[in-house]
Amino acid sequence: MSEPITVVLLDDHPLVMEGLNNRLNREPGIQVLKTFSDPLLFLSEVEALRPDVVVMDIRMPQLDGFEVVRRLKDQYGLSVKIILLSGYNYHEFQLKAYDLGVHAYLSKQATFGQIINAIHQSMLGHVLIPETMLSPNLEESLTATEREVLNRIALEMTNKEIAQDLAISQRTVEYHITSITQKFGVKSRIGAVVKGYQAGILGDVILPEKR
Repeated sequence: MSEPITVVLLDDHPLVMEGLNNRLNREPGIQVLKTFSDPLLFLSEVEALRPDVVVMDIRMPQLDGFEVVRRLKDQYGLSVKIILLSGYNYHEFQLKAYDLGVHAYLSKQATFGQIINAIHQSMLGHVLIPETMLSPNLEESLTATEREVLNRIALEMTNKEIAQDLAISQRTVEYHITSITQKFGVKSRIGAVVKGYQAGILGDVILPEKR
């Protein structure tokens, strides 16, 4: 029997968290390790818990949800999947969330089935992009950081070199590469570069000179 997917919930709305906690704990293959309403307490205990997936709100007291995501991604990269639940369906919020490395951005109106699906899909490495963000234009589908990563891949830089150049962790670089290949429908860095040239994304951007 395979190990259950371990989940931690972070939300300062007790009714939302209680309902989700009860539903997820009844779902076969999913185990909620702990719930938090305080993001600072969550960050102090997450290392000991090491959940597979964190399901969290954006707007919380004491610490902004985006900052929580940033800290998690800097420390754990792809090893911790993050699903954001938000009452704010602003396009700029979605872009910022995916640029930071979340696996799903769901409305707080999402059904339990949609949240459970997002948990399972994230464990498969899939990034769930809202339909409102999908664009037939490949360049528009990439975040600003993904475009910078793609440009550096085309220059044959290693993941370590890209991380140093962009001042982000190597795990975060790996996430962005995974996201790029999924959006482009390719399976490798080389495939992403080829698709980038075909779409006219590469070749037009000049990287800043290193100091």
